Amino acid sequence: MSNPEQNIELETTDIEQYVKLGEALERLRKHPDFKLVIMTNYIEQKALSAVSLLAVPAIKKRGERPDVMEELVSISNLQYYFAMIENFYEGAKQDLSGELDEEDSE
Repeated sequence: MSNPEQNIELETTDIEQYVKLGEALERLRKHPDFKLVIMTNYIEQKALSAVSLLAVPAIKKRGERPDVMEELVSISNLQYYFAMIENFYEGAKQDLSGELDEEDSE
């Protein structure tokens, strides 16, 4: 069993981790190499190429559509991971600002 103090400590650690991840993702998204390699060439271009491949008769005939779908799923998973980081980061910032407001009012 955990006590309330341990729960508060765990929550604080989680909030700090979400803030670190969110800030790191913001820095990455501003970095030109990350934009080029991940955002443009992987998420945008590779996804468009994979979608186009799904309609190619040779890909269908060779039974390679599942492989192409797996590529699309991996891109989607990465986007989902980024979205989770953003959501947790926004929540953590709100939690921190609420804590600061409470400290200021005391």
